[in-house]
Amino acid sequence: MDFSILAVTTICILFISLLLALFLFTVKTSNKKANTFLGMYFLVFAIHISVFFYSKYIILPPVLEMLRDHIAFFTSPLLFLYVVSSIYSDFELKPKHLLHIIPFVIQILIFSPRFYFANTKTKNFLVENLNHLIEGKLSIAFGLSVSLFYLILILLELRTYKRLLFENYSNKSVFNFKWLYQLFILLGIIFCFSFFKQIYKLVGTDIETLNILRLVLTLALVGFLTWIVLKSMYQPHLFRNINSNHLLIKNNTSEHLKKNVDKNMNKILAFMNDKEPYLDASLTLQDLANRLEMPSREVSILINLNLDQHFFDFVNHYRIKKAEKMLANSKGENLTIQQIMYDVGFNSKSSFYTAFKKKTGMTPSEYKKNH
Repeated sequence: MDFSILAVTTICILFISLLLALFLFTVKTSNKKANTFLGMYFLVFAIHISVFFYSKYIILPPVLEMLRDHIAFFTSPLLFLYVVSSIYSDFELKPKHLLHIIPFVIQILIFSPRFYFANTKTKNFLVENLNHLIEGKLSIAFGLSVSLFYLILILLELRTYKRLLFENYSNKSVFNFKWLYQLFILLGIIFCFSFFKQIYKLVGTDIETLNILRLVLTLALVGFLTWIVLKSMYQPHLFRNINSNHLLIKNNTSEHLKKNVDKNMNKILAFMNDKEPYLDASLTLQDLANRLEMPSREVSILINLNLDQHFFDFVNHYRIKKAEKMLANSKGENLTIQQIMYDVGFNSKSSFYTAFKKKTGMTPSEYKKNH
């Protein structure tokens, strides 16, 4: 493979990355922090891969060249911060977030004795034999470990996000969980590409094969990042913000007051049957708690511990019961399934059909036919 192919590809990638970074830094949005983190990600990514373009024309001082390579250790932390700041509407940078520079610092320390604090001859020797020296091997192993660590952190954040939504919101269609899993799966695929490329960098000898692996990984990264931006632009609801003050039920059971459980539970069930708040498609746990004049945390604990249900399942139970009644009488009232779906509080056909079949074992059409 001619190296110029990688160089030309890099030019295109640099242009796209810098253009997207500029867009993210300047676009007017309510979620400026998340866009800034993603823009910084693009910028760092562009700087890191720029070597495949400028190396044939410019020779940088060894220290700058090494720093350009080590800057890649900021990419995983930036992507993690992007995800977290997209999830939580009240996200703020705090001193604890400085811990995310630790991977970069460790990388600098690995190379300090025989590079950053060494003479020119030692520096040149390390650069020329990097893949065969302990520094090069440690750097690759550490880099893969950091990527895997942040991949796991992102997965844990997304899982927590999903649980919080189920415990506090009655309509998951506006959050699109497929997007969350697509994000993680693509990150996993990119990690696998990176793993194979780095391993071949250690044991392989064919520069052409290594350049092909670099090209594939680079294209995969740009495709992934472009996908994120396009998703955010065309479907901004995918990362709908929630407040970080939401706490998972398993972390709050100690605050549950056991007295008056039956009384409060009956109050909730009676309100659901009499007032039918579930007909509101945007109903949240906080909305229900306000109308009940009860603390939202207490309502959530009562539902979870006494009915063994998330708020999402609890509300959908009533919606499906209402839909069953309306479907049974739909011929006389000349109602369509879509009308019923909206009337009972669903705003997504797929969510309605999934929930209905889960409870009744039939699709709405089958239920209507049989009743």
